[in-house]
Amino acid sequence: MIENRLVMGQDDIELPPKYQGRDDAEDLKERYKDMLFEPGEAIGIVAAQSLSEPATQMTMETYHSAGAAKVSITQGLPRMIEIVNARRNPKTPVMNIWLEDGHQTKEDAKEVAAKLKEVTLDDIIREDTLDLMQLELSFVFDETVLDEYNVDTDDVVATLKDKLSSVTVQLEDNELTLAPTGDDYDLTDLQDMKQKAMDIRLQGFKGIEDVVILQEEGEWRVQTAGINLRKTLKLDKVDATRTRCNDLFEFKKVFGVEATRNLILSELQSTLEEQGMAVDVRWLMLTADIMTKEGDINGATRYGICGNKDSVLARAAFEETKKHLRQAAMGGEKDPLNSIVENIIMGQVIPAGTGKLELTAKPSKAPESVLEEREKKRKEIKEQKEKQMAELEAEQEAEETDLEELVDETIADIKDYVDEHDVDLEALLEAETENKDRKTLKSWLEDRIAEE
Repeated sequence: MIENRLVMGQDDIELPPKYQGRDDAEDLKERYKDMLFEPGEAIGIVAAQSLSEPATQMTMETYHSAGAAKVSITQGLPRMIEIVNARRNPKTPVMNIWLEDGHQTKEDAKEVAAKLKEVTLDDIIREDTLDLMQLELSFVFDETVLDEYNVDTDDVVATLKDKLSSVTVQLEDNELTLAPTGDDYDLTDLQDMKQKAMDIRLQGFKGIEDVVILQEEGEWRVQTAGINLRKTLKLDKVDATRTRCNDLFEFKKVFGVEATRNLILSELQSTLEEQGMAVDVRWLMLTADIMTKEGDINGATRYGICGNKDSVLARAAFEETKKHLRQAAMGGEKDPLNSIVENIIMGQVIPAGTGKLELTAKPSKAPESVLEEREKKRKEIKEQKEKQMAELEAEQEAEETDLEELVDETIADIKDYVDEHDVDLEALLEAETENKDRKTLKSWLEDRIAEE
């Protein structure tokens, strides 16, 4: 990664010392510039879209069988949902166990696998018999399975004696006999004892139901159905630096949150690559960072990332709207409206893109030519207004002069003039008010004014 930040608009990028002098140094600079974001870009939304869009094209096939033992592995969209939602118990818990250098042989892999698999009495017997007369149980061992899992029959007897009370355990040749020591045992008690004995774990780790030995690129590894990471790492010949599981919470207990962040990134990448999806690793890194930024694992659920947002409206917009609004009202919470969701709800400009920036203009003195042009235009406008006012006043004076001359004419001439010209009838009526001898003209003018 390039350590120095690129100043927007600056092409001179200085690479860290370990990248300087390389043949692809110029290519690194160009790639780094392509990775930059513009200020205010909503990278959270872009990340969500970058993951969700290809996820709609992913297969719904849930399981993939690896090896002859058919260890099921959740893949596709169901696995994607498990990771992003941070499910505590994956549908198919799996461990991939790598061997240390110097122990890359099939025999070593078988030895480790034998120590891992949880072996019960039910796994190693070939047949069982219930003697109703003697009220005894007899089991015949499967010697092939005993050799495969490296089980010692003496250890089996010792374990059964330790786990079963009021029961005698006898081993003769390849046959194991269990008999109750009490007198009040009946057939039901004998069947219960049989079931309990069948389920007793003789060796291996609890929860590891099956193991598969695989070889990839010349290296042997063991894949398990079931997880017990802490105890597995303590086994000899196991490479603790590469051994991992697909349970995020189990991984965090052993390695911590930083390692879990890397596991989330790796699991997202492998899940997408298996489906042929190409997503920029930066969006996967951002997702892993958000899920682990608080020191714990938070999925995109109502109890994780979405339910822990600072904004009341953002929490209410996801799920459980009434609950969030009610609790916020009871607690007197305030929403600062700092994010995108709540501003969309309120119909305001979102703090992204140009809405993220607050621009301030610093005015400066305009050039002299601009000032002179502005002053010239202002004077022209003033002169034009003064000219218009003068013309208007001249027209008004002319009208008054015409009226003074008009009132001296005869009634017939006045009526003809009014019909042919645009005359202020109210002003003419006012001028005629002083002439008491021409009431007929006054009445005619009043009628004309009423008609208008």
